[in-house]
Amino acid sequence: MNVGNALKVLCVGFGAGIVLRVVQMLYFFDYSTGFYTDGGVVAGCSLGLPLLAAVLSGFMCFKSRRYFGAYVPRRNVLVGGAAIASGLVLIVSAVLQGVDYLGYLKTGVTGYDFAHLRLLHFAFLITSLLFGFLQIYMSAGFFTGRRNLQKAPLLYLIAVAWGMVNLILTYVFYAKSSSFVENFFSVISSASLLMTLFYLCKLFAGVDEEGAAKRVFVSGGLAVVLTVTYCFSNLVLMLLGRKYTGEIPAPIQLSSLSVALFALTFLINFRKYSLRRTPEEAAREERKFKPN
Repeated sequence: MNVGNALKVLCVGFGAGIVLRVVQMLYFFDYSTGFYTDGGVVAGCSLGLPLLAAVLSGFMCFKSRRYFGAYVPRRNVLVGGAAIASGLVLIVSAVLQGVDYLGYLKTGVTGYDFAHLRLLHFAFLITSLLFGFLQIYMSAGFFTGRRNLQKAPLLYLIAVAWGMVNLILTYVFYAKSSSFVENFFSVISSASLLMTLFYLCKLFAGVDEEGAAKRVFVSGGLAVVLTVTYCFSNLVLMLLGRKYTGEIPAPIQLSSLSVALFALTFLINFRKYSLRRTPEEAAREERKFKPN
């Protein structure tokens, strides 16, 4: 099996998931009641197909003919650009949260269900801001092909902290839909994104790089498929004027989407430079070219 093919399966999975979810929310969802009009058949397909793609991709990575090696930094404009984009989105999200909170103190009106929990709100605002600047800092390493975290290998724990707060907020405030599909999308996408950031932190820090690399492909695949399917379709529907009660605010969904797309571009780059032959393949290759 091939890791490159596994990544193609992921792209097909979230592409099909987006189409099915948009169709389902446009034609088979009652925005006034929050219930499906077709019994949830299309909704189940919009979740089942991406989930199947993520599971199949993870299985293909574990059974890959290549094994995962250490992270090898290379100059890559695509990954650097994705890091900058996600960093800017996170910073803008933090600024919007701050502006909303100031308005909440004056008027009592807010677009965030968790605004009354000051400590939790500040934690998400600060981690969003710090994670945004961290992503921009990391982009310099991607552009130059250097390890930016050699002197502070655990600095990427900021990303893990953001993922933890994001998961808490999602589970407590935005997993109250009457639909299992909606709750599964919101919670599991946030949980898998947290796992991806955790294994990326281990990879960048040089801790158990081979194990972390394999796991970042598995958890990253799940995070990419579910987050892109869920957040991208929701944001498209918002542009069409379709928004349902209890939906995660757009700045938060944009943040999650940008981080998931960064993870996808990183995985594509990592596959090119850090997958190695298995010892058996290397031995066969050596015997093949060894003179008699």
